[in-house]
Amino acid sequence: MKFTITEEHRTALRDDGIVKLSGVVDATLLDDLNACFEWSIGHPGPIAVGQTKGENISFVDNANPAARSMYEKLVTSSPFGQIAAELWGSEYVGYYAEEVFWKKGRAPKTFWHQDTVYAPWGGEHWCNFWIPLCEIPADYALQVVRGSHQGIMYDGTTFNSEDPTEPLWGDAGNFPRLPDISAEVAADPDAWDIVGFDVKPGDVVVIHPHCLHAGGVTDATLPERRNLVLRFFGDKSYYSGHLPDAPGMYENAPIPSAAGGYLKDRDLYRPAKALQANLSV
Repeated sequence: MKFTITEEHRTALRDDGIVKLSGVVDATLLDDLNACFEWSIGHPGPIAVGQTKGENISFVDNANPAARSMYEKLVTSSPFGQIAAELWGSEYVGYYAEEVFWKKGRAPKTFWHQDTVYAPWGGEHWCNFWIPLCEIPADYALQVVRGSHQGIMYDGTTFNSEDPTEPLWGDAGNFPRLPDISAEVAADPDAWDIVGFDVKPGDVVVIHPHCLHAGGVTDATLPERRNLVLRFFGDKSYYSGHLPDAPGMYENAPIPSAAGGYLKDRDLYRPAKALQANLSV
């Protein structure tokens, strides 16, 4: 059955940068998502972080080239591209890449950050489909600072456990340092307007990747946390030259353009060979 996007959904994503879509994923698609997740756990890509063995696990993989065709097949058989199109009012939706998160035992929080300070793109029409593969309470799920997708681009974090705001770019960039949102909220729960949802398999949480966002721990209350992220871009998505030229850090190779040559600052984000995700399924 087709999922209906309402004006309330569109408004929440546009204004808050986050929206929960309950019951989007049917049983067949959920089986496919779990199969992709398990494959990714068993076949880490070149930039995977963490181990998949042991009592305490915190594993992340991102845009594994060997998984590309598998996830493209998943996307083309899913309603996700059409849902993104309806959320934005976009004629075109492209599929960007997957990200896999697996935490088990006692695993730490994923520190507050914005995806846009790690990647050469931006614009209104970007989104992460955050897909839970187990029940996760709001305090342990994805959380965002409401409306932060419309605001400042902070420096990235190095994800240093001793300093969650240690600057990624530092003097090489021109970004203000991340605030220590967790510490500020611990001192004053109203310091930041934080949004999160109780979720279960079948739900999808959609966020704009420029939102300040963080992920929860696992512990005795939630001993395992499994989720996939699928990223999409639409009509108002652009290549951006905002990243510093800092060799040896986050190096982004030139991206071939569908129009020929390579993408440059302010070009529509249309890479060569990009998968259009909102064709009929």
